[in-house]
Amino acid sequence: MKYLTPALAMLLAANLACAGYFGSEQPRPVNPYAQDTDVKWQEGKVELVDYPASFDWRELTMPPEVKQRVFIDAGSLQIGEDGAVRITMRQLSSKGADNISREGFVCKERTQRSYAFADTAGKRWIESTRGSWQKALGTDYLRRAMLDQLCDGSVTPRNNAELLNHLNKTDDTLNPRSK
Repeated sequence: MKYLTPALAMLLAANLACAGYFGSEQPRPVNPYAQDTDVKWQEGKVELVDYPASFDWRELTMPPEVKQRVFIDAGSLQIGEDGAVRITMRQLSSKGADNISREGFVCKERTQRSYAFADTAGKRWIESTRGSWQKALGTDYLRRAMLDQLCDGSVTPRNNAELLNHLNKTDDTLNPRSK
């Protein structure tokens, strides 16, 4: 009996210590590699780039459902602190209509938005009135193809060089129109 009382006291203390450690009041160790999926993405401050004196167009691979040819300006690539990839995009229709726009893509969210459209005669940007982010869904082949080529799954490239390198590989290996 003499040894039983201290042993029970130690067992009770250990039980309480474990309960306190695993209880909801104690912070748990943080996994530095875990991604917080509850955090909603928010766009940072965005300023339009100056209208360029010239463009460095790179043609992208599009699925057969996208009838126009699509290019991005390699000199306009921006990866924002908010994780958005911003580019200047050119769409050339089969009938010769040429549309240039400033676009943003968020790899993690699989979304896209238009910031501005080019006034090529006046060499300026005209801000878009459609300022909302749009999901790349099912039959939205253009947005889905753009996100596939700009992003590594849902991961944003680390910098412009990585993005451009990825696009150059895509041009060299997948784009039958560029040969």
